[in-house]
Amino acid sequence: MHKNINTIVECYSCGLFIKKELNTKLVQKCPRCNSKLSTNKKHSNDSLYFAISSLLLFGLLNIYPIISLNINNVELKATLIGTVIILLEQNFFFVALIVFFTIILAPILNSLVIIFSFIQAKTKIKFFTKTLLHDSFHFFKEWGFIEVFIISIIVTYIKLIGMVSSTRFDVGFYIMLVYVFCFYMSNKRFEGKSVFGE
Repeated sequence: MHKNINTIVECYSCGLFIKKELNTKLVQKCPRCNSKLSTNKKHSNDSLYFAISSLLLFGLLNIYPIISLNINNVELKATLIGTVIILLEQNFFFVALIVFFTIILAPILNSLVIIFSFIQAKTKIKFFTKTLLHDSFHFFKEWGFIEVFIISIIVTYIKLIGMVSSTRFDVGFYIMLVYVFCFYMSNKRFEGKSVFGE
């Protein structure tokens, strides 16, 4: 006799198999350990909007400086791309490569994967296989360290206070904060199960 097992889920906490109600919006809990059961989210359009916003903000991020320094009446301004260029000029090739990949390339490709996933889910256009999109999404998601870069800028700013004539966060720093929020939300709202069938 054929039985539908799509409604059977395993509790991630205690391992009990439970029949789940699909036609309800209420939070369902495990009867044994009272843990919340996982929900099947729909492919939210919010993820697409945040991904597009993060790409646009990334463009602005490379126009406006992040931090400004004044050393002996010489004003220095650093942008995101400028940071990588400075590292290359100082012969820190390996560090420049890591910064370029984790701060610039991985976040951009992560947002592009989300956008392409939406295009393929909503249209008949197929740019890439689901497997490639799935693997790329998880790979670039793990390698995007833009938030670590922000923390390092704040630490640098604190250490430079009193050492230089004047130092301040510039427009680019605040754009970066909004960019990180949009980047985080694009990944948070993205539901790969409805796209990749994982």
